[in-house]
Amino acid sequence: MCNLNNCHVGKRKFSTFWKRLRFLMRITSQEVTRLVDTPRFIILPGSRRYQVDCAYLREPIRLGPLSLIQIGDLSCDPDFELLPHKQICFEISYIVTGKGSFTTDGISTRLEAGDIYIGRPDEIHQGRADTKDPYRFLYLGFDFIDDEREDHNPYWRIRQMMMDNRQGSSCRDRFHIHTPFVNALKELSNVTEFSSRMLQSYVEQIVVLTYRNFFTNWEAAYPRDGLNNASKKIVYSAITYIDENLLQISDSKEVAERFGYSLTHLSHLFAKETGYTIHHYITTKKWQKAIELLREGNYSITEVATIMNFASIHTFSRAFRKATGLSPSQYTKNKQP
Repeated sequence: MCNLNNCHVGKRKFSTFWKRLRFLMRITSQEVTRLVDTPRFIILPGSRRYQVDCAYLREPIRLGPLSLIQIGDLSCDPDFELLPHKQICFEISYIVTGKGSFTTDGISTRLEAGDIYIGRPDEIHQGRADTKDPYRFLYLGFDFIDDEREDHNPYWRIRQMMMDNRQGSSCRDRFHIHTPFVNALKELSNVTEFSSRMLQSYVEQIVVLTYRNFFTNWEAAYPRDGLNNASKKIVYSAITYIDENLLQISDSKEVAERFGYSLTHLSHLFAKETGYTIHHYITTKKWQKAIELLREGNYSITEVATIMNFASIHTFSRAFRKATGLSPSQYTKNKQP
């Protein structure tokens, strides 16, 4: 073992390390204080069922090349109205359950569970929840740091793309963007000395996944190196498509149509390459997703049923029991792996 009293190189390295550690601890302590001081839970009877809101409007939190202005979770009553207001920053909204609309500069867009919506600075924004099935949505208000030189800021291109409203303001989620949203809110509900670092990671994931959802063809971009066999390429593409669009796929025929094949042909190739049917793969992945959502504990059984596109909680419960041998409530209580 090296003795630091006799090893000048080791002593210098240790001193440098300790200075950096103390600096990080000091900065992190300041950030944690600001995160803890943020009001988080708002309940307004008769106008919103609940809202979890973390707002830094007067003094945004710097997270690397981004600044966090607001993040939250809003569950609305039927016909709840978001009054017209001017956007002061970029805003990403993800519809968790239900339906409704967002209106930007007079152009209204109908939204449902699984949709993402981008709001841009200086736009006039408003919204309304559906009468029968009001939406619950997660939202992130943020901006790009202006004092970063363009060639030093990896997000500058994303900013330029997001400002281009020719791409539209809404799209379907393909990359499970709700996961970093939930993780960010969890971090803010239980702040520790590393919460600001974790929060930066989750906020950056939300921004990048939004960019990919709107502006990249992820399936086409992946090179699929080493898959020279035509049938393997087809099956690999089908699996990738299923994994990324799982909650939006209603049946196997939809996947076949997406790739321009008959269901019979695609099913044959799928079974040949994987050993099981495409229907079995989709069903298995969906139940894995349902179990994951129940295990996380962020959604009620009714909300999980809606996310999984079941018509009612009763239909979901019967199907869940048939697939797993337990009812959703029994599974939630037992927390089976």
